Amino acid sequence: MKKLALLIIITAFLLGACGQPAAEKNNKLMVSTASSLTGVMEKAAAEFGKAEPGTELVFNYGSSSKLRSQMEQGAPVDLFLSASESDMKALSDTDLIEKDSVVPFAKNRLVLASADGLAGSANFEELLKTTDETIAVGEPESVPLGRYTKEALDSLGLWEALDGKLIYAKDARQVLTYVESGNAELGIVYSSDAVMSEKIAGIAEFPEDIQPVVYPGGIAADSKNREAAEAFLNFLAGPDGQKLFKEFGFIPASGDES
Repeated sequence: MKKLALLIIITAFLLGACGQPAAEKNNKLMVSTASSLTGVMEKAAAEFGKAEPGTELVFNYGSSSKLRSQMEQGAPVDLFLSASESDMKALSDTDLIEKDSVVPFAKNRLVLASADGLAGSANFEELLKTTDETIAVGEPESVPLGRYTKEALDSLGLWEALDGKLIYAKDARQVLTYVESGNAELGIVYSSDAVMSEKIAGIAEFPEDIQPVVYPGGIAADSKNREAAEAFLNFLAGPDGQKLFKEFGFIPASGDES
């Protein structure tokens, strides 16, 4: 009788163990995501969920440089969506990102933004040369937006001229928050952030010869959910994802802005 009872217990345990993977089919996809993608990712997750209802997307937002550092320190990541080609390259060069998986999925531009509107001609260079206002920018040493801003202003001979007028932010979202809240009268932000913000009243475009910002995505070499990572990246780079990016003020990866 004892042997029979033991056999029943063992059988039940084995059946339970066998059934566990099916119960855990609700996969988690860990996505490290540039903070400037926050709004569009919420919509993308909902749309992707209709096609892949068994996949739960878990986003970790931050500056691309900070996210790269987290991966280098062993943070669990399946997919990296970066606002910086250099941060993506650093990870693929050290085999933390699968080189063959890297694909650009969106582009962006820099703009000068204000919550109170822009006086005068709204000419970008003229505004920066004549303003006495505080200007919010990303930290150039650790934030892609800050690095792009410094490169662009250096090319126009304006970076050193603005010394003393700049306040620095930890990521793209904080730059926008400084402007929206009035903690800075002006801010250099991504076009997508300015377009989607209900508090930004004035926008001046950077000169056209300043190249757009490219957003690459790549799958982590040690991803625990590679199939779902590939599916979501393909969705973002595909027609449905490109439509979403355009809706949120980004430039499609193809560069077609029409």
